[in-house]
Amino acid sequence: MKIRQILYYAVIVSFGIFIRPQYPQPVDTEIDEISLDELSELIYNRDGKALLINIWATWCVPCREEFPDLIKLSDHYEDGLDVVGITIDYPDELESKIYPFLNKFQINFTNYISGEKNAEKLINFLNTDWKGALPASFVYDTDGEQVEFFVGKKTYEEFEQVVLKYFN
Repeated sequence: MKIRQILYYAVIVSFGIFIRPQYPQPVDTEIDEISLDELSELIYNRDGKALLINIWATWCVPCREEFPDLIKLSDHYEDGLDVVGITIDYPDELESKIYPFLNKFQINFTNYISGEKNAEKLINFLNTDWKGALPASFVYDTDGEQVEFFVGKKTYEEFEQVVLKYFN
């Protein structure tokens, strides 16, 4: 009986060694911190493209639910719209949370870590009506003027309505 149990556990352990979960290939991107000055530069130096900034966090369920639609939006409107994500996760969570999160979704747009330690400054910089809820998206025209701001999870169709409203 003991031999049978030992063999059983040996098979289970061996099986676990050879069968590993399949994870998506790592995203070929570097995630840098972005300061308010750099964010301002990003907003105002548009190079003929509109901009959608999405503020997110790995722990935010609506953020995770919204990411596939942001990826689709970035793919579909890549010629006229830059989609940029900014996580408010801590920089020391880059390897443990942020990269795995982005790899899971095979992200196709630029992402940064907020370099602003004072959340209130970031909030007021982006829009004084924003209370800090996530996800939050800010849409800028080709001149860097904010034309839309919304809080909460949006669908691809809702994002597309904004894009078509201002940039068609």
